[in-house]
Amino acid sequence: MPIHDKIKRLRQENNWTQAELGEKVHIHQKQISSYERGVNVPSTEILIKLAETFDVTLDYLAFDTERSSGKAQNIQDRELLRRFEAVDALSEKDRSLAKEILDLLVLKNRFHELARTGPV
Repeated sequence: MPIHDKIKRLRQENNWTQAELGEKVHIHQKQISSYERGVNVPSTEILIKLAETFDVTLDYLAFDTERSSGKAQNIQDRELLRRFEAVDALSEKDRSLAKEILDLLVLKNRFHELARTGPV
């Protein structure tokens, strides 16, 4: 998805007007409009402010995710993504424990699905 579409979609998801987004990143509404129409591309400084304001990674905002190999960008739950980022900063031992807990949760849900639908 092109950057201008991402900016517009993220702004709309947050229910902000172009003027409100402009205030948040300290630029004029007309600049937001030109970004969303694809007339101009934000500078690196503005991209960073936009990513922070939207609470997305700069990588997600700036690059075409269709071509990206990173799976984290597909996580829609931003709170969950922040928690994964926090876990990533833990020691190897604690990260390993977090992985085991996640594996158990996923396995539990698979068992519940099998119980509801029966064996394949």
